[in-house]
Amino acid sequence: MMPLRETRTRCSGQVRKFLEQILGFGPSRLERDLAIGLALKGAGAVASFALSFLVAHALGAGGVGIFQIALTTAALASLAAAMGLDTVLVRTVSVAWREGDLAAAKGAIRRSVRFVAGLGVVIAIVVALASVPATRSIMHRPELLPSLLILSIAVPMLAIIRVVSAAIRGTGRVFLSQSLDGVAYTGIAALLLGVAFASGLALASYAPAAVYAGSTFAVAVAGMVGLRSIVRESPVAPAALPLRSGGRIVSVVLMAQSVDWLALVALGAVHGAAEAGIFRVAVQYCLLFAIINNAFAQMAGPHLATLYAKGDRRAMIAAARKTGLLGALVGIPLLGAILLAPSWLLGLFGGDFRTGATALVIMAIAQFTNVAAGPMGMVLLMTHREHLVQRIEIVATGGAIALLVLTIGHLGLVGAALTVAFAVVVRNVASIAAVWHQFIRRSDDGGAPSADG
Repeated sequence: MMPLRETRTRCSGQVRKFLEQILGFGPSRLERDLAIGLALKGAGAVASFALSFLVAHALGAGGVGIFQIALTTAALASLAAAMGLDTVLVRTVSVAWREGDLAAAKGAIRRSVRFVAGLGVVIAIVVALASVPATRSIMHRPELLPSLLILSIAVPMLAIIRVVSAAIRGTGRVFLSQSLDGVAYTGIAALLLGVAFASGLALASYAPAAVYAGSTFAVAVAGMVGLRSIVRESPVAPAALPLRSGGRIVSVVLMAQSVDWLALVALGAVHGAAEAGIFRVAVQYCLLFAIINNAFAQMAGPHLATLYAKGDRRAMIAAARKTGLLGALVGIPLLGAILLAPSWLLGLFGGDFRTGATALVIMAIAQFTNVAAGPMGMVLLMTHREHLVQRIEIVATGGAIALLVLTIGHLGLVGAALTVAFAVVVRNVASIAAVWHQFIRRSDDGGAPSADG
């Protein structure tokens, strides 16, 4: 009889060989980066769920709605403050760093971080000033004001974290990069709020916002210290600030994120903070798919940029396809769980949350298809085709906003879910078509794709 240890070793080798045959490659730096990115994004998701769970049980669905409306507003504003320079830095620094041009990498990092910090402060002031009329005169929800004012402080912090994390990722330090962006400040906030909740303290509606803002400040400072230690010994070369490219990218990101934000705010304004809180928890479950997609896309980004710079477009497309297949393999169990027990999953946060089951299923199916297709949007961004991504996003966002206006009044949660799903599907289908046209069809025809499309 074969020893148990030898049997396990042989089975492990067979599984490994089978996966390599399916995926087309064995363990590589790309795979390791994908695994690290996914693990840390997963940790961030756990922290985010823990935070929402604590807020739900301490303040109810209404408390979740108040916190999440303020948080998503601050997050959207921080994306504007980053000006797309986080994506630009990934492709710039990754190429420069691997070519040994450390001076160019450091110059780009320094210029971007300083610009984003200054712009973040300006946008934070605008958010704070706009919060008063928005909550009192437009939404007629004055209870939102304290949380919005507090989380406006987090706008420059979140923007700095995004750019610093992108710069560190470009140098190849994936673990440190992904530890900063999401898991660190959300984890700290969940831990502090959990201690307060366990201590029996009565929490005000703005307490989660205050804890979260403080956590982003601590992580932003830590990230700056870490980045400085990495590039401290490198010389500095003058660097241009690629605002045109960054502007295209940020317009795409803002449009994509604005769909979720508008759906949340519309629900809060029309149906109340509790309805918005239920919707946001359903969105958080679906964000697990987005975490898989974003983690893999972010980790694949430097590799895609490097392959494109080398002119190896076939390898670039192959890497994107393999990334999508890996994402689908990871996402299938999650999709199954949501389809089988949506009410039970939402009920973990409280009985009121079960009403979002249909909305959860709709968004989950759309997000899974997005993961399975692979990071086609990242392929376009890493190959300097921001203009195509921008056009795609205009169509997807415009159609989603029109659908939201038509459905939010009488469909409520389901209308918001259909809006989000519509944007995801349109964006995904159009991105696949654009990549096929730019690289696959032209390659088969023998033509060289241009950056102008």
